[in-house]
Formats: sequence, C-alpha cells, structure tokens
Amino acid sequence: MTFLIDRDTRVLIQGITGTLGRFVVSMMAGAGLAPVAGVTPGRGGTSVDGVPVFDTIDEARRATGADASLVLVPAAGLRDAVLEAIDERLSTVALMVDGVPLGLSLDLISAAADAGVTLVGPNSPGVIAPGRCLLGALDPRRFTPGRVAIVSRSGGMMSTLAHTLTAAGFGQSTCVGIGGDSVIGLDMPAALRLAEADPDTDATVVFGEIGTTQEERVAALIAAGQLTKPIVVYIAGRAAPPGIRYSHAGAQSEGNRGTAASKIETLRTAGALIAERYTDVPRLLARARLSAGAGAAIGSSGGDATAGGASTGSTAGRG
Repeated sequence: MTFLIDRDTRVLIQGITGTLGRFVVSMMAGAGLAPVAGVTPGRGGTSVDGVPVFDTIDEARRATGADASLVLVPAAGLRDAVLEAIDERLSTVALMVDGVPLGLSLDLISAAADAGVTLVGPNSPGVIAPGRCLLGALDPRRFTPGRVAIVSRSGGMMSTLAHTLTAAGFGQSTCVGIGGDSVIGLDMPAALRLAEADPDTDATVVFGEIGTTQEERVAALIAAGQLTKPIVVYIAGRAAPPGIRYSHAGAQSEGNRGTAASKIETLRTAGALIAERYTDVPRLLARARLSAGAGAAIGSSGGDATAGGASTGSTAGRG
C-alpha cells in the first residue's frame, strides 16, 4: 500500500472536458493510469479518450466505483464542484486550482474536515503513487516506484526531487504536492504523519520554503518522537527579503518569523537532515541508511540500488 492513493484508487476528474482535463487524461492514460470517469454537468453520455463522462459524481460513482477526485473546474463552478465531491464522501479530493479566495478555501477545508474527506490543495499539483495511481497533473515519467515519500509545497520541485532521487537509485512511495497557498487542506505535518504510518515508506523528503509555520510544526513532531523515520529537508527562499512574497501565496516571511534560516535551525535542532542544495538530498538519504545499519530498505522496490538499496531503522538520520 501507499498513502492517500494506491493501486485500487478509482480516480474521476471534475472538469474533464476542458482543455486541461483532456491533457491530464492523455498524460494519465499514457502511463497506464487512466481515470475511470469524468464529471462535467451537461456533458453526461459523452467521453474523453474513452473515459466516460457523467453529469454528477453520484452517477459516476454508481457506474464506475470512483472514490477520489481531481478538481480542474474553473473558478465560477469551483465551490459547487468541491462541495459535491465532499458531499459524496470521496476519500481524497485534489484541488489544483490556484488563486482561490481565502474565504472560499476556509469554507471548503472546513467542510472537508467535517465530512472526513482529505482535501489536498488548493494550488496543488496533486498526488502520485508511482506505477500505481495518479491524482494530478504530474508527469509520471519523472517518478519511479520505491520507498521514499516526497512532501512538497511546490509541484515543480516535487518533480525535480523525484527525478533526482530516481537518478540516485531511490524510488518513491507516495509524492504529494500539498499546495503553495497560505491556507491549505492537508498540510505538511499531516502528510508526514501519513508517511510515518505507511509501512511502505521508509523515509521522507520535504521541500519547504519561507512563510507559514508548517516546517516548524514538523520540527515539533520530530522533537516529540512522533515522526521517527528519516526526514531530509530542503528549504528554499534563503535570500528572500522579509515581507516580500518569494514564490507562492504562502511563501512570505515577516521579520524573523517564517524565514528560511529560522526554519532550518528549528528543523536541524529537532533532528531532521538539512540539504544545502536539493542535489544533496540523495547523499543525506544514504547517510541515514548508513546510520541505521539494519532495517527496511530505503530505495527502489526492486532491491539494492546505487545509493538507495541499503537499510535504515526507525530512528536513522537524526542530527
């Protein structure tokens, strides 16, 4: 198994008949991970590249067993689309749309929490369990099955890290782009708790950046012994001036709060391994392996690999 999505997840796309929807269907199908259904009100009975389209999620569920949604709906229909997915109690809803008003984000996040639905995003590239399932606009060719999770505030950097890990022999279990907004559903601490509980994940790579308190809350979990698997972190935005937005809506520090330096120091003190450059991540994973000596393999699922086929224990990589 992996977390959030797995081989048995049946994905539907809300907004499948739009330009982005058609592109995502083509990309997913090319990797053998095609969605089972699409939903566009008024377009029921049609299809996109062989994927049936329905007017409602209820109809799609009854016909295909769909249980997770990728939301690609334009802003005008966004509230209704996400609330429909929540009302239907889909297990995971990935919201790719960016520029969602803060008030709407808060409403949707609250509704999802009340319903027990995992909302990823907004402004998320989605989630991928390489070789098993894709719930997002992510190029599957950059990801390889294995046992290292990635939790990232940036979609582009998540793909870059996956490519870097694969080149070094580290496959990935689940990769989740939590989204770059200041208010999101599944946040970094929650995603890392899922990785900690996943028996097929041996270590996690985190891409963080300035702004919000997510990285500091991760550090608190590590210090409290609630996250015990190796965690390698790269924090971007070290040169960003205070008060200036660095990249995403949530990437802005104020004074000494939320800066890259403060996050790095807090995480390092807690016991995370800090990468000075993202290209250092495989070397730090290898260090975690050597520190452990014995345990489950960190690397690709096929066994030993160049840098990732040795073993790690539950407390590796601290310090």
